[in-house]
Amino acid sequence: MEQRLVLADIWQKRAGFELQVAAGFAAISTSMFEFGADPYVLKIVGRAVRDEIRHAEISTELAARYRGDSVIWPARVPVHTPRFEPAQGALRLALYMIAMSCINETVACSVLEAAINQSESPLVKAALQTILADEIDHARAGWAHLASPWVTPSIKAELPEWCRRMLAAKMRELVEDESPLPGEAFPSHGMLARENTRRIVRSTLDDVIFPGFEAAGIDASLARAWAIEALPI
Repeated sequence: MEQRLVLADIWQKRAGFELQVAAGFAAISTSMFEFGADPYVLKIVGRAVRDEIRHAEISTELAARYRGDSVIWPARVPVHTPRFEPAQGALRLALYMIAMSCINETVACSVLEAAINQSESPLVKAALQTILADEIDHARAGWAHLASPWVTPSIKAELPEWCRRMLAAKMRELVEDESPLPGEAFPSHGMLARENTRRIVRSTLDDVIFPGFEAAGIDASLARAWAIEALPI
C-alpha cells in the first residue's frame, strides 16, 4: 500500500505540472495573436491548452486508481511565465516556443517513450501513450515556428546564447541534484532513474534538438558546448 501511495502522490503532483504547461501554452497563444504565427502552428498551440488539461485529468485519474479512492482535482497552481528580459515582441515569442516546444516537449517525447518501454503496467502504458501522442504535436509546433518566416534571420542571430542559457536553466535540477528521482524505485510503473534520464536528455539534445536548431539556421555550438560539460556521456 505504501508503494501505491507514493505513486499516487507522483501522479497527483504531475496533474498540477500539466496545468502549469497548459498556462504556458495559453500565454504563447496570446503572444501569437499579437506578434504573428503560421496558422498551422497557432492551431496546434491552441489545442495544446486543451491537451494539457486533459493530461491533468489523466494524471488525477491514475492517482485515484493508485490510492483506491475518488479523483481529486489539483488545487490552484502557481503560474510563472518567463520574461526573457530584455527580449521583446517576436524574439520573445520565439524564445517561448523554443523553451516550451523545442526543448520541453521534445525531451518529454523521449522520456515518455522510455517510460512506456519500461513500464509493465497496462494502465500506465495507456496513460503515457495518450500523453505522448499529444506531446509529439506540441514539439512539432516549435520546430515549425522556427522554420517559418515569423522567425527572421535577425531573430535567429540572437538565439544561440539564449538557447545555451535556457538549457542551463531548464536542466539545472537534473544536472546538479544527485538524489534519486521521485518513484525511481518503481521502474515497472514507468518511473525512470536520474542517470537514465540524463542519458535520454543528452541523446535527445545530440540527435534531435541541436540538429533541429542547425536545420532552422540557428548556431547550436554554444548549446552543444554546454551539453558536453554538463551532461558528459
